[in-house]
Amino acid sequence: MNEEAANTADPIAERKEAGWTNWLTSPVSGLMGLKHGENIDSGESETPEVNNEPKNSWLYEVGKKLPSFLFRHEEEPVDMNNLADYSHLSTKQIQFLELEAQQGIIKKADTWCWFEDFTTTSQEELAGPHSGELSVANTGSAVCPLPLVKFPVSRDSCHQFYVQNSLLLPNVLPNELFHERSTLNKVSAAWKNYYNFEGEKHTYLSHGTLHSRLGGKKAVIVSFVGGLPDKYEKATLGKQMSAKQLTTKLASAIKEFDIGKVVTFSMETPLDQKSLDTCCEECIGLLSTWHRYFHDADLLLFAGVYHSVPLQLQVAKHVLEHRNFFGFSDNATIGLLGLESCLGGYQFWDHSSDSKVDTSSANYQANREKALLQGCTRAQQETLSRINQYRDPNSSESKRVQSTLDWMFRHHPNTKLVLIGRLYDNFMTVAEKLAINLQHPSIIRHAWCEGSILGFDLKKCATFLNAGEQISKGPILYEETLEIPGDREFELCLVEDLLMAINLGHTQLIPMLKMVSPFFISRSFNKHTIPATLKKQQQYELKSWLQEMDMRWKNATLPKDGTIPAEIERANDLLAYVYYRANKPAPDRFKLKDGLFQNFQIFRTFLHDTMQTTALLEPQDVKLNARSITPTSILSSQNQYDLVWQIHDFLSYFAKVRNLPVLQTQRLLFSLSDQTYTLPLNQFDSVKFRRNKLEALRRIERFWDSYQLWKPPTKGLKQLQRILSFLSLYSSGHHLQVDLKRIQ
Repeated sequence: MNEEAANTADPIAERKEAGWTNWLTSPVSGLMGLKHGENIDSGESETPEVNNEPKNSWLYEVGKKLPSFLFRHEEEPVDMNNLADYSHLSTKQIQFLELEAQQGIIKKADTWCWFEDFTTTSQEELAGPHSGELSVANTGSAVCPLPLVKFPVSRDSCHQFYVQNSLLLPNVLPNELFHERSTLNKVSAAWKNYYNFEGEKHTYLSHGTLHSRLGGKKAVIVSFVGGLPDKYEKATLGKQMSAKQLTTKLASAIKEFDIGKVVTFSMETPLDQKSLDTCCEECIGLLSTWHRYFHDADLLLFAGVYHSVPLQLQVAKHVLEHRNFFGFSDNATIGLLGLESCLGGYQFWDHSSDSKVDTSSANYQANREKALLQGCTRAQQETLSRINQYRDPNSSESKRVQSTLDWMFRHHPNTKLVLIGRLYDNFMTVAEKLAINLQHPSIIRHAWCEGSILGFDLKKCATFLNAGEQISKGPILYEETLEIPGDREFELCLVEDLLMAINLGHTQLIPMLKMVSPFFISRSFNKHTIPATLKKQQQYELKSWLQEMDMRWKNATLPKDGTIPAEIERANDLLAYVYYRANKPAPDRFKLKDGLFQNFQIFRTFLHDTMQTTALLEPQDVKLNARSITPTSILSSQNQYDLVWQIHDFLSYFAKVRNLPVLQTQRLLFSLSDQTYTLPLNQFDSVKFRRNKLEALRRIERFWDSYQLWKPPTKGLKQLQRILSFLSLYSSGHHLQVDLKRIQ
């Protein structure tokens, strides 16, 4: 930060302008010795503005000793019960509060929150520095937030590019899956309710556009991210995003519309060290200080990642329970976003064909859990081991989630829970991430598929991008839709049809999704867990490719800003160059951001799912799926036998499903930009719905056709292909349909 206000007469303005700089250059024990890689926010590629003083300098050695006895006596008394008015504090009192808050953040032992008002900020400016307020639990700033000129964590100075290379199943927008509620639907729901039959099976598409529903409204965004030990994070999520980044993505999505007012809260919580209840109390305490910003809000969006999703639900429930205190609108819409959520717990898998260990045994699971938590402190082990309890539907953790959602859906019908998780993973199955056992029409689920796993390798962009496509001058933005490779279409068709049916209320297919989801687990889907032999092969291929690119770009003429050479005019050359620079050593390196947490489309989908679907006509309870089928191993003969019967049951049931949306060709969304957002791709028109079974039969025929071309790359998917080999016994998809009619 600059210190232009150093000579001003107003001490408050001086502290606002240079507050955080003074923190990071003050002689506080444990600060000067902070390693460069130990970010305040471990999930973002941002680094604290740490003074570059050498660790062994005399100033550092003196600084370690001074605070303990000198600085403390210079402090003016601070009345913790009279901190409401920041403007009445003296410079030394402000300094005390800042140092106290700083220590809470550096130690990562307390929840802290960053508040921003994005009302007057354009979508293009969201990623830049903005003033805000900082509050840290268990410090004076918890009741007297500290204003700062920008977020207290600086971004990388290198050029950043954003790649979207993915597919979202079963749909991107709700009008591709749901239809509007007809008069017949209303009469049918009322009749079923009167005779105590099962109510509405799914939500419906609401009337009007998103522009009309958001125009002039006030939105409040609250994001939660919990701390994780570095080794644990790499083995599970790879790398999670920061709360600030999550907030910015959501704000950018909502800024596409004529929203009236947007305020945001980014909550970083020590969920790896403190219990859920303790973190919940800290979050509620911080939000209560800012409760005036919730006043008259029309839209409340809560978002969390992995183990912060249960926390987000508890905090959201508290806010809704105390509506009079927070003062938001009676008819406010509530959106809950869970990315890679832990609501379904997890089970460890071993796909090694030479392994003779019973993966379902308690000893095997306990040993894998111990290995996962290796290197964690005792407090971290005790806290993180509780995440696995969500797998047990009878555990206190699962029952609490169920009761929390049940209360919110019953008392606030305009609440939607949107769960999004990666289909291809090394740790948790998509059924676990999407908490597939929880049943309610207001829960909408999506599986995110990474394009690189489907064969869209950025090093080979010339094979799938339009070679003649010209790029625009100025801000870089290239977008295209790509066809799914025919040899990978089957696995996507299978998951798409299952998730589509479950989102439409066909909960009978939940066991099938639970049976097939472990086959999508592979260590190769995470660069931190990839097998050594495959890693070595990839490194060799990358090295050869970089050498080829060195020769290609060695004479390129770089502009003054050091970004893209002027001779690059085509999209595939642009992507190849960006990927090349992203793999070069600093300082010439670009930062290439991709993956689930950088994908802008999922935040659009969440916003549309929340705003463009209806509330239920009558409240329903959240139910747990009674048919709990969890395979013990994909290599087990018993499991393979069960899966064959599950496939038969699935196809037999699916062939009778009516009123499905007309099948549309799935396409992968690809974009490259140097901005944190991308322009909207073409919106789908509302699809047609057939009231007969023809659409279900058409999808079954596609199911058979795509299986014939399927060439899975991983051991798990190859095993699934062998189990489903009975499909090859049918001469055509029509022959399969005839057989299904015969056994119905």
